[in-house]
Amino acid sequence: MSLEMSVSPINIKLNWIERLRGLFAVIIAYIALKTLSLSTISIIISIAKSRCFREVDINEANIAWGAVRKTSFFFLGRAACMELSLAFVFFALTKGLSSTWCMGVANEPFKAHAWIEIAGKPFREDEYLEQNFQKLLVV
Repeated sequence: MSLEMSVSPINIKLNWIERLRGLFAVIIAYIALKTLSLSTISIIISIAKSRCFREVDINEANIAWGAVRKTSFFFLGRAACMELSLAFVFFALTKGLSSTWCMGVANEPFKAHAWIEIAGKPFREDEYLEQNFQKLLVV
């Protein structure tokens, strides 16, 4: 994620239900990543996505991203790309909406990153993300 996108303010009005849903999603994502394997998380997401009626749209994605990002600042644990992107997926799933969770790696220098895709495009990511990272996990 570019520095500009990662620190840019999120100017989205959220009601208290969206904030609670965001906090819940961050906590569940954190616990899932600490206690479950990625294959188990992938299975859970796949099953939940099969019950979704449509993919999240950009406006709904901005609300989900705002809720997850704003509530993650109150979380005392690590909340980086992996936790935030998974929390985004969980937030969307609580509304019956699907999104795509991706993880990839780059070399020279080696780095890893997790992100969300909507309609096959990275959401709120650097425009060169797809050129720099090779996807290893897509759910």
